[in-house]
Parts: sequence; C-alpha cells; structure tokens
Amino acid sequence: MAFIKRVTGPGVTERVNMVSADLGIVCFDPARKAFAYVFGDNFSERYLRGEWQSPSIVMYDANHDLLGIPNGQKDIIWAPRRQALDYPHNAGGISTILPCDMQLLNGRWILSAMIVGMGGLGDEKATQFFGSTDLVHFTKFGPSLEHPGHPGNVMLTHDQQGEWVYVFGTGGLARNRPIYLWRCDAETFPDGHWEPWGRDNVGWEWGNANEHSPVLNGRYGELSFRFIQGNPVLSFFDVDRYSCSAITVAKVTDDWSQGNRVDYARGPEVFQLYGGYICPDSRLNEHPNGMKFIVSQWNTGANDPYHVIAFHSSLDAKGPLVDIEPEPEPRPKPEPPKEGEMTPQALYELLLRELSASGSEPIIGPEGEKLTLRQAVEQIFWKEKGDHGLEGRPRYPGKSDDQLGHVLNARAEGLFNQALLVALAEKAGIDVGALYSSVQEALK
Repeated sequence: MAFIKRVTGPGVTERVNMVSADLGIVCFDPARKAFAYVFGDNFSERYLRGEWQSPSIVMYDANHDLLGIPNGQKDIIWAPRRQALDYPHNAGGISTILPCDMQLLNGRWILSAMIVGMGGLGDEKATQFFGSTDLVHFTKFGPSLEHPGHPGNVMLTHDQQGEWVYVFGTGGLARNRPIYLWRCDAETFPDGHWEPWGRDNVGWEWGNANEHSPVLNGRYGELSFRFIQGNPVLSFFDVDRYSCSAITVAKVTDDWSQGNRVDYARGPEVFQLYGGYICPDSRLNEHPNGMKFIVSQWNTGANDPYHVIAFHSSLDAKGPLVDIEPEPEPRPKPEPPKEGEMTPQALYELLLRELSASGSEPIIGPEGEKLTLRQAVEQIFWKEKGDHGLEGRPRYPGKSDDQLGHVLNARAEGLFNQALLVALAEKAGIDVGALYSSVQEALK
C-alpha cells in the first residue's frame, strides 16, 4: 500500500468551490486529454457544510492534480463545480443521487447512478442511467432498475471489451451483498438485454439466472471494473476484510475467487475507508506501483476528514498483456504565467474584484478624482447616453418598445460592454489599439 496524495479537501479543491467530497470515479476524456473524476456527495465547505451537490465532475491530470471543470466540448475552465444532474436534494422523496460508474461508449458518456430516498444510505429507490456528449449536460435514458428487485443490480460498474459491455453489480450502501455479473451488447447498452452469467445444475453459462449464483461471495460496497491491458480487473470495498481490494483474472468468466488479489488500502491504516476506483492509466505487472486507485475516507464522528485519496499498488496479470494503442498524452498541468502576463482565469478574477463593491484599485479620472472601475465605466456609459440620445436606455427587456428603441437599446448595451472590455484590458496591460488594428486588418 502506497499513499500518493489527497485528491480533494482543504488546500486542494477550494478553487472549484469544493472542499468536502467522496467517491471519485475516474475516466479518461480523450477530447480534453485529461481525467474526469465523478464525485458523490460534495460540499463547498469543510465538515459537510455549504452548497451540497452530487454528482459533480472535476478534471485532473495524470498526477491527480486539479485542472478545473469541464466546459463546452473540449474546454477545461477554472470555475465553481456544478451538479451534473438537475434535481434538488431532500425534495420529492429524493435525498441525493450517487454515481456508480461512468464510461465513454459510442461517442456518448454513460453515467449510472443510484437514486437514494429520504431514508439515507441503504434506501436506494432505483438505479438509472444518464447520457452526455460533453460531460456538462446529462439527460436520463435507458432502463430504470427499481429496488428492491434483483439483489445485485443496485451498485453497478461496467466496461467494454469487443462487442460486449460487462456489468458487475452488488447491493446498495448497506454493503451486505455479493457480486453478480451480466453482459449486454455494446450497441444497445444499457437499453438492451442484460444476459446474466449464472450457474444451474450443469454448470456456469451465459443466460442462466444469477440471483443465486454470484461470481464473488461476501459483502461488498463500491465497485470499479476496468479492462487493463486486455485483462479484467475488479476493485471493491470488502466489508469482511475491511479493505479496498482489486482482483484480476484472465477472462471475465473465470473464477474470481482464484484471481490475483491486492488489498491496496486497509482499514487499520486508513480508518473508515470505502470506495476504491481504478484509474484507467493503471498498468499490470509493473512494480512497485503500476496500479492507481482512488479511495474515500469519512470520519463520520466529526465529518472531517471527508476526502478522496490516491493510492499506488501492484497487481500481476493472470492472462497475457495486450499491447494497446497509447492514449493521447494527458493534458499537462498549466504552467504559471510569466511575469507581466495574465491568464484568462486571472483576468476573470480581476474583473470580479474590480466590479465588486470593495477592494477595487482606484482609477484617476479627468478631474483628478479617484474612481473604481465600476464607477469609471458607469461614468463613460452615462456620457455616451447623453451624447447619443440614449436616455432611458437600455430599457428593461420585459417592456415593449418600438423599432428605434430596440436599436437604441442595442447601441447602449454595446457601448457599455465596449467600455468595460477596454477598461479591463488596459488594467491587464493589453494594448487595445494594437488589438483593434489587427482585428480591422483581419476583416479586410
């Protein structure tokens, strides 16, 4: 067991307005060349206080260092994290929605999640699926697995190999069930038929009912399944061993109780641990630390620590390692700006600071008066309104107006935005005249 670093917590994730968080399912995003971490219940402040969200997606580099949040199709920005699903907590019979797993399949991100009732942990009402093309906007689709039902289709994990998506599942957050296996055609997952892997009087076979034939007996919590160099690897929280552990076998249908195993985080060393998610850039047969895992820790007495931790460990494959095409180089950690330069984030923060009621740097006006940026822009704005006959503009959007009024509204708003941008650019040391000339030249 080798501790790497904290992935969330004080001094780590304040910049995205998230200090308390757990889970941390990891997927590689080829569009952004970075790793998407899907967190469960997370809060803006320490001790599970402040704004409550779940699930939330935050981007990291290969060293588990924070990059920001996903935005648009390929962007990563510094901004407060946002809840991936649109719902209020503790309303409509739902306490929270907790992520189970996420994968990129056929150009669409598929997020599986447990709908938790007002009874809290152990009161899972259903497991549902949500799709997204950009990691920002998710919509529900696919089946709704209502609970209670099958003993193992509450907490899920899934990954693709060839034409199949393989699904492992266990019970809910009571963590009192074994682990079961299904497969579904990759073209139709999760809507298609889930074929169980079960045992009858003859033996194990696809299509046999599996309610009474789990692939791994015991009591388990959070699951994470990934194909690593062609080998199936299953990670989980093992209640009876009080550990986060991983097992690998040569084929999905092999006897998982006979696989190679590592207990990469143990309760005595990491008290009140749970979770255990495989990082997709893990490697088998690499010693000492080829495998990377994400573990949660929650001191339920004090609600601190309540954070996510990265661990290294080693695991030897049972089957041959498959040469895989290298993924695009993960996005490097942004370098700090050189002296005199400002990043877009710094400009954004400057704007917020300058437009705030306090803390603004003074600007000397034409009469020698000291103005804040907000006051200077307001002064420019009112002068323009007087010079161009724009009194009373812009008019409130909900009010009716004539055609000339609409034009004047647009003129007033444009002048205001122009003045604001020029003032901000000059504060940042940007040569506005040169920039304007280059734009004019480009438009010829």
